[in-house]
Amino acid sequence: MRIERHQVDAERVAQAGEDFVNRIGRQVHSYSRAGLMTTTEWQLIADSFLDYLGALSTTRPDLDSPEAKAVLKDAAEAAAGAVSFAAYYPHDSFSVFLDYPNFGMGYDPEYGQERDPRHRVTAQEWVDALCLAIVADKVSAHGEAFCWARQLMPDEPVTPALELVDGFVGHFFEEAASAAAPTPTSTEPQPALRALRAVTDGDRDAFDAALLTLLQDGPHGTGPAGLLPLVPIALAALAYRTHGWTPAVDTDYLPHALVTGFETPGPRVRALGRDPRPDAVALLAAGPVDLDRPSPARPLGPDSVARFERRTLEAITPKEGEPLDAWELTGALRHQSRLLSARASESADATDALLANLRLGSQLGAAVFRVALAEPGTEAEVTIDGRTLRFPARRDRHFGPAFWETALSFALITGSSEDLEPLVLAGPTIAAEDRYPFASYRTALHDHLRGADPLPATERALRELERTTDQGFLPPPVVLFSQLVKGDETSFNLALLDALEAHRDHHSVADRATDTGAALSLDILGLACHARRTRGWAVHVRSAYLPSRLLQAAGRAPRGVREQEAAL
Repeated sequence: MRIERHQVDAERVAQAGEDFVNRIGRQVHSYSRAGLMTTTEWQLIADSFLDYLGALSTTRPDLDSPEAKAVLKDAAEAAAGAVSFAAYYPHDSFSVFLDYPNFGMGYDPEYGQERDPRHRVTAQEWVDALCLAIVADKVSAHGEAFCWARQLMPDEPVTPALELVDGFVGHFFEEAASAAAPTPTSTEPQPALRALRAVTDGDRDAFDAALLTLLQDGPHGTGPAGLLPLVPIALAALAYRTHGWTPAVDTDYLPHALVTGFETPGPRVRALGRDPRPDAVALLAAGPVDLDRPSPARPLGPDSVARFERRTLEAITPKEGEPLDAWELTGALRHQSRLLSARASESADATDALLANLRLGSQLGAAVFRVALAEPGTEAEVTIDGRTLRFPARRDRHFGPAFWETALSFALITGSSEDLEPLVLAGPTIAAEDRYPFASYRTALHDHLRGADPLPATERALRELERTTDQGFLPPPVVLFSQLVKGDETSFNLALLDALEAHRDHHSVADRATDTGAALSLDILGLACHARRTRGWAVHVRSAYLPSRLLQAAGRAPRGVREQEAAL
C-alpha cells in the first residue's frame, strides 16, 4: 500500500533550508550568550534541526546522505539535551555537544538550588526526544536521563502521550516490565502502544496493522518537520533493528535511511576485522572503482601564495647573527600543507607545483626530527630545498605526535627514505606525550616502520576506533592500516575505498568542504603510496583523492628502495 505525504508550506521549507550552516551557528551561540541554556533552548535547537531535516527530505525522501545523518544526530542530541537538563540540573553535572555547529555546553551542580518546575519536559516532548534517540541509536547513551526525567514528571491525568512514555520506559529501561505495555486508559490501546507490544511479542502482522493506522491518522503539521512523524519512524526503526522487519507500507513518511540506521550495501571492511562482502570483492576484481571528489576547488589568491612561500623561505634563511630555529620549520610545513591542499583541490592529478610542495614539506618535517634527535648543545645538519643548513638541537612540544604524523605522511607520499629515517628513529613521542584518542594508531605506525611487531598496537587502535565511532571527528585510517600490516591486498583495497568514502562523507557535511584537508587525506594517501612502494600492490580505486601521478611514481620504486624502506 502506498501513502503519499501531505503538502507542507513551501515558504517554510525554503526558509528551513536556506543557509542552515550559518543560521544554526548563530542560533546556538545567541542562546549561549543570553544566559543559561535550559530545556526551552535545547528544544528550539532540536526543532531547527528537525525542520532542516524535513526540508532535506523534500528533495531526497530516503534521507540517505551524510548531511542528513549529521543533522539527525544533532537533532537527537539537542532533544536529549532538553531531557538531560530536566533530569539533572541543578543537582548533577552533564554536558551537551553538537557536532554540526561544533558547539557544546557543560553544566556543573548548583548547590543549594532547587529544580525549577518550568524546566520539566512534557510527556510529548519526552516521547519526541526518545523517538529521535531511537532513530539515531542514542537510547543507551541517554537512558538514565530519560528515566530520571520521567520520574520528575508531575502527577497528572493519564494521557495518550504519558501512556506512550511509560510504554517506552517499560520496553527500554525496566527489565521486569519488558514483556508488557502499561494499562491503557481505554479498552483498545492506542496504535503506538499496539505497535510497541507487537515488537516485544514478535508479532509482524499486528505491528504492520498498528503502523498503518498511525500513518493514516495524521495530521502531521504544515512545517517541514511535519513530513517526518517521529513516532511511526521510531517504531519502524525499532522493528527493523530488532527483527529485520521492513515497513509493509510504502511511504516517504518513513525514510529508508532513518528506519535502517543509514544502512548501505556498502563496501566492504566497515565491520572491523570481519570478512569483506563477496560482492564488494567482485566489484574491485572487475576493474578500478571510481570514487568522485565533490569538494569544490579552493584556490589561493596570488597574495596568499606569495605570503606562504615567503614565510617558508624565511624559516630556512639564516639571519645575520641569529641561529636558525627548528620551531620555524613547523610553521613552514603548515604553510606547505595549505598550498598543497589548495593546489590539490584545483586538479584531479598532481601538478608540478603540488609535487614541489610535497618534496619541500617532506624535507621540512624530516629536518625538525633531525634537530630533535641531536644531542643538546650540538647542531644538526639538514638539507632543505638544496640548501645545507645547521640548526641548534631542540625538542619542543610543537614537535609532538600530531606534527610527527603529518611529517610522516609527507615522507610516505614522496617515498624519500632519507626523510623517513629521522621520523622512524625519533618516533611520535620524542618531544611530547601522545594524549590523542588514537595514540595507539601512531604507535602501530611507528612499530611497523621500525620493524617491531605492529599487531598489538593495531589491535588497541581498532578497539579505540570502536569506542569512538560517531564522535563527530574523522578518525585516522586504522582499518586501512590493519589490512596493510596483515598483508591482505584485496582487503587493503576494500578498506581504502571505505576510508576515502568516510573522508568524503565527513567533508560533505555543513561547511566542511572548505576545510584545509578536504581535497586530500594525507594519512590515506601516504598509506596507499607506501603499500605501492614497499609491497608492490595495485590500487584498485581511481579518484582525485589518489592522484595517479603519485601512485605511479610509488609503483616505479626500484627494488633496492623497497628493501631499504622495509628494513627501516
